[in-house]
Amino acid sequence: MQRARTIASGLLLFTGVAHLVRYFAESGADGAGMAVFGLIYFALGLALRRPGAWPLWLGAVVPAVGGLGGSALLREGLDPVMALFVAIDVAVVGVCVRLLLARRRA
Repeated sequence: MQRARTIASGLLLFTGVAHLVRYFAESGADGAGMAVFGLIYFALGLALRRPGAWPLWLGAVVPAVGGLGGSALLREGLDPVMALFVAIDVAVVGVCVRLLLARRRA
């Protein structure tokens, strides 16, 4: 289970940096929300490296919100980078929910 948490953390750290790079490289791509989510995802990636359930709860909720926002942008037009961001959000939410359920059963 620790490996799954490490993978989710790594994905959030990666996507946090990628959100910021996209925001600054494309002069404010997709609005300030891109930069805000980049910072939040990076901080959440660091938080997932700590024990406890609260980072898992945040890892289940925050990327779900980001994924919904990203999928709304995808409906306007297909953007491969945004599709990657949404796919990472889905993966992180799935891992965090799975880990929360495993904690509940234990």
